[in-house]
Amino acid sequence: MVEQDVTEKIAIALAEDNADMRRLMVRLLDHLGYHVVCAASNGAELLESCFEGKVDVVLVDLDMPLVDGLEAAEEISQKGIPVVLISGMPDSEYLVLEQEPITVRLSKPVTSEALQAAIQMALDSGPPRKPR
Repeated sequence: MVEQDVTEKIAIALAEDNADMRRLMVRLLDHLGYHVVCAASNGAELLESCFEGKVDVVLVDLDMPLVDGLEAAEEISQKGIPVVLISGMPDSEYLVLEQEPITVRLSKPVTSEALQAAIQMALDSGPPRKPR
């Protein structure tokens, strides 16, 4: 399948504070053929250590210690990198995507199909909205 060759070149950075969920997401992304360049435990770690090399898409959890997903997305979007927000919090459904520096929102638990579709949507969306 041609799409698999494309996904192998896509560099993903991930921030998820739950260690088990982070490991699961890394395994899922690896299985889908993406290259996980960083798996941070919080938004601060993501911002500090994940952007030394190429990153095509960032996946962030909404509710994390130190720097939450939206705060991290503000900085990431300034680099022109699309952000996929992943949350298990029911109130994340009330976020207005057009007013946030995120491209796609997913609810936990995430299926491999939904994750792959969200990454593709983020890549197809072009540069993210600039923060106000």
